[in-house]
Amino acid sequence: MAIMTRKRRRMMVEAAAAVTVTAVLPEDLMIEILARVRVSNPLQLRCVCKRWKSLVVDPQFVKKHLQKSFSDITDLASKAMEDMNAFQLQLNYAPALAEQPQEEEEGEEGEEEEEEEEDAHSLVNELAQLDNMLVVVRSLKGSLETIKFDVQAIKERVKCLQSFLQIYLKTRASSSSSSSSSSSSSFSSSPSSSNSHSI
Repeated sequence: MAIMTRKRRRMMVEAAAAVTVTAVLPEDLMIEILARVRVSNPLQLRCVCKRWKSLVVDPQFVKKHLQKSFSDITDLASKAMEDMNAFQLQLNYAPALAEQPQEEEEGEEGEEEEEEEEDAHSLVNELAQLDNMLVVVRSLKGSLETIKFDVQAIKERVKCLQSFLQIYLKTRASSSSSSSSSSSSSFSSSPSSSNSHSI
């Protein structure tokens, strides 16, 4: 025989009270609360309990979630476009930065100096040009990674939204087909009962 301690009994009473408190909340309020939960995939909410599973596929929740998702995706897309515009500016600026040391090199070639000094200067200029190119390439790589991250975030949100809508449409189709089959069975049973009353 198991002995129940006071602590365990108190925990069970508190758990039962918590269950009754959530059961008292109206459905509209629960939908509003669930719609404000910051989760990219609302299908995760279906795993909490049976009530949440039914609320997540409620048309009111779906409408709120779609509005929030479209707003979030629009924000992510505008950020990605800003990063893309910054990348385009860097790309347009990169050739000018690479050509700048060449112009200096051409100016130095015009001067007459000894061949050894000229070779040393040209090597230094080429090294400086390569250093500048390396800085530009690193900057472009960072910008591309930022754009890739933005696009990946958009892609994940759209995939989650697609899977959520597919499940929502399946549940709506199954609920409408089950309600139509139950209504057709009630129609078929009602004429037979009226016939029995008339006889």
